[in-house]
Amino acid sequence: HLTGDIHAVTAANNLLAAQMDARIFHELTQKDGPLFDRLVPKVKGVRKFSPIQLRRLKRLSIEKTDPDTLTDEEKTKFARLNIDTSKIMWNRVVDLNDRFLRKITIGQSPTEKGFTRETAFDISVASEIMAILALGNDVDDIKERLASMVVALDKSGNPVTADDLGMTGALLVLLRDAFEPTLMQSLEGTPVLVHTGP
Repeated sequence: HLTGDIHAVTAANNLLAAQMDARIFHELTQKDGPLFDRLVPKVKGVRKFSPIQLRRLKRLSIEKTDPDTLTDEEKTKFARLNIDTSKIMWNRVVDLNDRFLRKITIGQSPTEKGFTRETAFDISVASEIMAILALGNDVDDIKERLASMVVALDKSGNPVTADDLGMTGALLVLLRDAFEPTLMQSLEGTPVLVHTGP
């Protein structure tokens, strides 16, 4: 298992894939109002946007910061990513070369209500998250790169990012122990710094 970096990348990558599929499912099975209410719930009678949601509003050119002031059209624009399932470019990953996972069908459980799609597994070290971890300058740079990862296109051809899915913070938490190189030693006893994938 070496430094554990590959496990961290695998977990982060697959969490993002799971969140994307869950979001697609919820958008297909809920009306606009309940979907918005789930994304921005009332806590102790008050509804407010989180910092990541405020970033999404800014990208959508919606200048409002109070959820209760959004029009129905703005609520729909905010809540629906409208991911085109034929334009998803984010695969799950596993840390071995399993040829039978190169193409799979997901969503076959009866609880998924017939929303199946074809996808695939890649090898963990080929994940974009591994590249970001290896090449990022510092935590802020890594956060910005993670936020802007494009996972799919929407039905209008616009990019859908990890930040649109609200996943940037969760990805950072999973990766935090892998940010720094690990001090190891070679078989000859020489100190070696090992970082990220091979």
